[in-house]
Amino acid sequence: METEQLLIISSLVLCGSLVLFFAHVTNFLLLHPRKLRSKLQSQGIKGPSSPSFLYGNIKKHATPEETNNQEIEENKHTWPSRVFSHIKQWQIEYGSIFMYSSGTIQILCVTDADMVKEISLNLGKPSYLSKDHAPLLGQGIFSSNGPYWTHQRKIIAPEFYLNKVKEMVKLMVESTSKMIESWDERTRNSEGKSEVKVDDDLKSLSADIISRACFGSSYAKGEQIFLKLQTLQMVMSKVPIGVPGLRL
Repeated sequence: METEQLLIISSLVLCGSLVLFFAHVTNFLLLHPRKLRSKLQSQGIKGPSSPSFLYGNIKKHATPEETNNQEIEENKHTWPSRVFSHIKQWQIEYGSIFMYSSGTIQILCVTDADMVKEISLNLGKPSYLSKDHAPLLGQGIFSSNGPYWTHQRKIIAPEFYLNKVKEMVKLMVESTSKMIESWDERTRNSEGKSEVKVDDDLKSLSADIISRACFGSSYAKGEQIFLKLQTLQMVMSKVPIGVPGLRL
């Protein structure tokens, strides 16, 4: 009898757990997204309808047709409308504020600059910046909110006054000139042919400019700082994020 009772209780617990699990999954994948869309629609925000389960409103876009060099040259500054053609189309169709789905994630897209500024001031930075990226960003101006952000902005603002920016331009020109001279020297030493890893050199250039502008030193002296930052970035990029959407 006791064994049968244990089996019945175990079966009931298992069934109850499965019901709760499926209820949670159904709510997460179907009911909650619909509820969010309904709330946005009630506020007059429109967007593409009938999102699919896996892709939402994001569909696989065909590769842009091949264009000749003249067309590429004419459209080189209009690449966003080609790469994000769906966003551009929705902006034309629904206005500067619209919603769309990416899988089960509901996205509110705001392309009006004044509205973006107002949202940033009222809502502040997203919480993941101060939580997930805390070892890298700390409580800096990129991740902080409220009075702490206001205090940091007051401290850093004088560094971006016009006279300071003009001094930075001079540093940028000097550092860039050194990089170009190193390319010329490398080319001369290799009889006019040399392979240049532009990505690495541009990283060094950025680090050199930042180091000289902020600390008054060359990249050679600040190399250890930037190497540690790069190591920290690599370590953080390998941290598992768990089940997508679970933290929400």
